[in-house]
Amino acid sequence: MHRLRVPITALTALAATFAFAACGGDSGGDEDPEQVLRATFDNDAEVSSGVFEVSLDVEAEGGSDPGTLSVSIGGPFQSGEGGVPLFDVTAEADVDSTEQQFEGDAGFISTGDTAYVSFQGSDYELPAEVFAQFERGFLDSQDEQESDNVLPSLGVNPSSWLTDLSNEGTEDVEGTETIQISGQADVPDLVADLRTIADNIPEAAQQLSPADLSQLEQLTGIIKSADFNIYSGADDEILRKLEADIELDPPDASGGAESVDINFAITLSELNEPQTISAPPGAQPLSTLLEQFGVDPSQLGGLGAIGGGSSSGSSPSGGSAAGTAYLDCIAQAQDASALAQCQGLAEQ
Repeated sequence: MHRLRVPITALTALAATFAFAACGGDSGGDEDPEQVLRATFDNDAEVSSGVFEVSLDVEAEGGSDPGTLSVSIGGPFQSGEGGVPLFDVTAEADVDSTEQQFEGDAGFISTGDTAYVSFQGSDYELPAEVFAQFERGFLDSQDEQESDNVLPSLGVNPSSWLTDLSNEGTEDVEGTETIQISGQADVPDLVADLRTIADNIPEAAQQLSPADLSQLEQLTGIIKSADFNIYSGADDEILRKLEADIELDPPDASGGAESVDINFAITLSELNEPQTISAPPGAQPLSTLLEQFGVDPSQLGGLGAIGGGSSSGSSPSGGSAAGTAYLDCIAQAQDASALAQCQGLAEQ
């Protein structure tokens, strides 16, 4: 579904806006919706553990390649006492269009001192050198973050572009009573915040080409509507859930879909409750996975001893950015060709 590239690029940035940071309900609440919104997104309360879930559903109609895309990612997380946090994340993806069908899942586990990739039901331990690069990248990002509240540190203020606010009353979100605030996005202000994210996150700035940034600006004329629901903890004003329903009206000249509907949601639960995250039993060295696809582990020398043994001598080259990109590449690879392409990242 390559014709969905414009909305997917935008939703990646939109997800970054909120990623760093049921049933029944009543007919409305007394709390001022704007005050609830500001208190939620300006909240400095520390969250050290919990369970998160992110979902993205895209449906494109008309054009030469109509279809659907569904992606979900989530799992428990726990702070790492000054180091890499513990987490057990599972990702699932399903693409069904005229030109492409795909269904798969993968996982990534961190125990704080090592990490594992899950692929097609089996677990593989990452080499110590690769994890060390990941750890350095994480600690560097923590040092650069001036505020515990991510959105203000990025120059992002959702309350500035959400309009027509309404207090919909209380709603249960995974066992927590929340106040539901609904609203619509002022599209130009929303796009301005997306651009701010791209400018303020170095990793995003490196990965987004000028053409990608131009696509963000084009969204002002493409977004037909953007409805949001924010669920804030009734007792602590911590964000528990965010839902976005976005309709796109692509220009006729694009040659792509005639309409695109996007549903995006983030849910946070079990906040500051202990989470059990442990190493998967029977994990194999990552080299076992690479060899299954005909990739020679020795050719990935830039990331150290892929074969699983300890190494001596100089530290691996490439820095934390290369290590993180390599981890992402391995986790997303679906065949031998994709794994082979990860080799280039290892050698940087």
